Amino acid sequence: MDLVLTPRGAGKGSYDGALAVRELRVQDAPVLAELLSAISVIGLLEQLGGEGLLFNTVDARFTLSPDRVQIVESAAMGASLGVSMAGAYGLKSGRMELRGVVSPIYLVNALGQIVSRRGEGLFGFNYTISGTAKAPTVSVNPLSILTPGFFREIFRRDPPEVTQ
Repeated sequence: MDLVLTPRGAGKGSYDGALAVRELRVQDAPVLAELLSAISVIGLLEQLGGEGLLFNTVDARFTLSPDRVQIVESAAMGASLGVSMAGAYGLKSGRMELRGVVSPIYLVNALGQIVSRRGEGLFGFNYTISGTAKAPTVSVNPLSILTPGFFREIFRRDPPEVTQ
């Protein structure tokens, strides 16, 4: 894992950040399990509960301040799954507003990365995660699988903000 924090001129405790992780196994992650369950990817749920779901690469750009983390852009990619995410997490409030795309069978689906963001395949499900870290609400748009990657860019909104 490489984590780089660069001080910002925005005041004490404010940083621009970059994260790079290689060969990450994720196990027992309830929010990810809920997200995978919503898109009905049974094999991935079994992997998550067993040896873990393998991501070969995880990359993120973010800003950190004393009261929140703003994820500018992030992607986790493995043979089974690609996930992109942007949004915010309030460090004081514990609230989060995140959105992104989950691309199943990423090894095959990754051909769409030519016309979409890292971690997103040609076909993927748009999702949002909101609420608190202790009680998150996960929502998936099942019709978004019908929107190929290059059209997602046309309709993509700015990352959500979190209220403090």
